[in-house]
Amino acid sequence: MSHRTYISHARVAACLRQKPGVWQFVGEYRTASSAARTASLIRTASQATGSNYAPAGAFESRTRLTDDGTVVEARYVGEEHGKFRARPQADVERVLGQIERGEVRAGPEAAREIAAKAEAAYGAAWATDRAWADALASLTDTTSKDCRS
Repeated sequence: MSHRTYISHARVAACLRQKPGVWQFVGEYRTASSAARTASLIRTASQATGSNYAPAGAFESRTRLTDDGTVVEARYVGEEHGKFRARPQADVERVLGQIERGEVRAGPEAAREIAAKAEAAYGAAWATDRAWADALASLTDTTSKDCRS
């Protein structure tokens, strides 16, 4: 790729809308980072370039390395997929999902195991802290037997 080519994103977006679901060429960029930025602007419909692809989420984009640079391709998936398509997950939903999948352990038994591992690795760091020892000892399993897996 020897020179910069102007891309009419208004024209590209119009062409994409005419063939929903079909991946089409948007442009070729010298660097992968500028291609990735353009692909992101298409997906999020942000800034001047991306505003042609509004609402956010109505278009998908991808990049592909070539011998001369990086190609950006996009497709129109419909405005019903717009702003509310990908709702950011609340922290509580994310953490509960991690616990459910076993990625994060929680609860009294996990706390006891963590404390035991820390004590084994670093010694009785909290032996003189009676309040901490009492708190660890007081942890009880409050899960009802009906809810255990």
